[in-house]
Amino acid sequence: MQGYVLWWILAAVLVAVELTSGTFYLLVYGLAAAAAGVAAWLGAGLVAQLATAGVIAVAGTLALRRWKRSTGHPESNVQDLDIGQTVQVESWQGSRGQVKYRGALWDAEAESGEVDTGRPLVIRAVRGNTLVLGN
Repeated sequence: MQGYVLWWILAAVLVAVELTSGTFYLLVYGLAAAAAGVAAWLGAGLVAQLATAGVIAVAGTLALRRWKRSTGHPESNVQDLDIGQTVQVESWQGSRGQVKYRGALWDAEAESGEVDTGRPLVIRAVRGNTLVLGN
């Protein structure tokens, strides 16, 4: 079997496994293997094929790490879904209390000093497992 065919089979396997993981790293390595297969198809030697795969894998990994650092943290994105939702007051004293949200009791605090518990309270932020509320 030709060398380029082996590289392309490896690339296909890596991309297929990537579909189950969702990390994008295996996609980068699959692209590196495919590029090495192109190099082999063009007649490059084994050293050149390995160098091609290695350079693309390292460059892709570094680019992917930089991209992942620049995007928001998944935890904060999940919490952002809570912002703007209304809650039901269970007990409230001063600027702190407990509210019912998503079927559970949550600790809550007022966004600014006091809130009017007679009006609907809206989640303004999430700090740990405490909801910051305002009107």
